[in-house]
Amino acid sequence: MTAFKRPLLIGGFMGTGKSTVGRLVAARAGVDFLDLDTELERRAGHAVRAIFEREGEAGFRARERELLRSLLSGTDPPRVIALGGGALLARPQRLHALQRAVVVSLSATTDEILRRLHGDSTRPLLDAVDPAARVSELLDARALAYAEAHFQLDTSGETPSALAERLLELWRRDPIAVAAGAESYSVEVTHGDLEQRLGDRLAALTPTRVMCVSDSNVDAAHGSLRQRLLGAARVPHATVLLEPGEEHKTLEALSPIYQTALELGADRKSVLLGLGGGVVTDITGFAAATWMRGVRWLGAPSTLLAMVDASVGGKTAVDFGPAKNAVGAFWQPSGVVCDVQLLSTEPDRGYLSALSEVIKTALIGDPQLLLLVEREQRGILARDPQLLVEMLRRCVAVKAGVVSRDPRERGERAHLNLGHTLGHAIEAFAGYGQLTHGEAISLGLVAALRLGTRLGHTPSELTARIEDLLKQLGLPTDLARHELPRASSLLGHDKKRAGDRVRFVFARDVGDVFTEHLALDAVQASAQTL
Repeated sequence: MTAFKRPLLIGGFMGTGKSTVGRLVAARAGVDFLDLDTELERRAGHAVRAIFEREGEAGFRARERELLRSLLSGTDPPRVIALGGGALLARPQRLHALQRAVVVSLSATTDEILRRLHGDSTRPLLDAVDPAARVSELLDARALAYAEAHFQLDTSGETPSALAERLLELWRRDPIAVAAGAESYSVEVTHGDLEQRLGDRLAALTPTRVMCVSDSNVDAAHGSLRQRLLGAARVPHATVLLEPGEEHKTLEALSPIYQTALELGADRKSVLLGLGGGVVTDITGFAAATWMRGVRWLGAPSTLLAMVDASVGGKTAVDFGPAKNAVGAFWQPSGVVCDVQLLSTEPDRGYLSALSEVIKTALIGDPQLLLLVEREQRGILARDPQLLVEMLRRCVAVKAGVVSRDPRERGERAHLNLGHTLGHAIEAFAGYGQLTHGEAISLGLVAALRLGTRLGHTPSELTARIEDLLKQLGLPTDLARHELPRASSLLGHDKKRAGDRVRFVFARDVGDVFTEHLALDAVQASAQTL
């Protein structure tokens, strides 16, 4: 059986070696190789240049899109496909490709591209008085499209053989892409090789300084891993250990990070590494967003909640009084590695309560994920690594897809707040530390589903199904016990509030959710009897 789960698409500008390297990768992997332009010519019965002359670039791109979609929609075994330089310029096509395949963009300098293409008369897009200016123009126009790949590789000065080996390794890792323009990155879900994968990520960023942010609990369990990672970076490094717990996710927690960065001499080419749970990754991301007006950071979440939610998506923040995540920024990481082996040391309460975020994610966008949790409860509760990898990949894929389509929460990304509006209020009312975030979200989900049923949005069968599942997993569902009516008084602090109205997310079905703004007083009145 092949070690590769999806096709490998090799993209990038003409002259970057896509076909040459692609053939080597396919031969070493023992799979088929296909050059998209060659296959298009075969099916059309005309050369690429002739298609351009007869149908223009628009006609050629239409043929190209149709062919690639058909290749990615089939059930053929994974293979290597070398793309034309403009095959993924259309964003819908690009997002489809990122979901169905592993996409790697190859690059090279303008001078290197011109050297490789010298004397090639088959490139209609290079018909220009000044080819160098034309190459630069096209590279600038396509930069964001090429950035939205699982990985980017510079081929300048590299041998085809060495590039093929690197591509094989990236293909095996089967990453999940968060397509966010120039801020795109990928998420890897693995079991047992965090050190290798995170070390590779750090090396690829060529940092001048590395600073790890963690907390004392995580460091007690994984301090040796942290030390090895920092030592392997071979640049000046430092560590900041935070006080664990949501109650410490405050502006005050940033001061020791900034002070250490100052003493270390951290500049804009430095990298911050967040090794820990959601509090750590939230604070690390916010520190990265604000130090020197923005430095790169990597996420290595150590808890189920952080892997499912906090470490992916670029929302970074700290709490301010009762207002959760009130001070923050959108700042995407340069990469995230989720190693389920770290979950073996997570305390039961945190692990179990994070399953509410898994169920929320399934409700938003993956009916098969919900079935998996229902069917495999015993294995998930036992932390079976194979099940955890599958569950997490599905969770990350849902969130990555939403973030790719709406990185700044101007529309669809609001769906990720299902259960959070009242959940945050319940968490704040109880006092941070009394309920875990996941326990509060379990209660928030119950409240949102019951309110949706009352308003005619959510079928009662779905509400009962989710409540039953939460109970089976040992999560709280008793709203009266957690004083929802009094907790709802804190909705006025919700950062999604607009005047006297607050945004709610409702579920019509699994995978079918929507937002609606409700009057605060109406919600607070409904909370009395949910």
